[in-house]
Amino acid sequence: MKKSLDIFKAFYAGLFCWSMFSIGTVFASDLAVDSTADMTHGAGASVDLNTHHDEGGGGLPQLDASTFPSQVFWLAVSFAILYMIFSKKSLPEISGVIENRHQHIQADLESAEKLKEEASAAQHAYETSLAEARNNSAKILHDMYDHMASRAEKKTNAFRDKTEKNILDLETRLHQAKEIAMEDMNTIAAEVAREAARKIVGIHPDLEQAKTVVRALNDSTAKAA
Repeated sequence: MKKSLDIFKAFYAGLFCWSMFSIGTVFASDLAVDSTADMTHGAGASVDLNTHHDEGGGGLPQLDASTFPSQVFWLAVSFAILYMIFSKKSLPEISGVIENRHQHIQADLESAEKLKEEASAAQHAYETSLAEARNNSAKILHDMYDHMASRAEKKTNAFRDKTEKNILDLETRLHQAKEIAMEDMNTIAAEVAREAARKIVGIHPDLEQAKTVVRALNDSTAKAA
């Protein structure tokens, strides 16, 4: 902002100098013309012709060394007046506009920085929440897997125990049924043998004795097998 203000001041100072030099040149030219007219007044036609000839060939009035003091005087006066006018009104207004613009830009930059910080904080919070959600979901899945695995293992063990018990019970019942069947077969075989002995040999053996003989025969047959 100060650099811009210095540029404006330099620009206006140059403009003042140029304006003052132009105004001083005009005043000096008028004074030179008036003094020349006074000096040649009443001199006659020949003097007038020489004066017009001198004015036509003398060059630019502002380059005449005799008018330099008046040019410098009016340049200083004009510069002082214009500088006072611009320093009291134009330059403060320009400075105020530049200052307001600078404050507005600074406020915008601060607002942008604040929004950037808020966005960064929001992004950090989002990433933190996302990481926590991932960790929680992974923990939930792990706990669910452990729970399901535990339940499956318990059910598998219960099913195996129940199956083994059922198989054992079935084997027991089969063994019992086999023993009952063998006992019935021994009884039938003993009755057949006793009836055969009674009809063929004519003796009447006891049923228990006949069963004992049949059991002995079955045992010997099983051992031989």
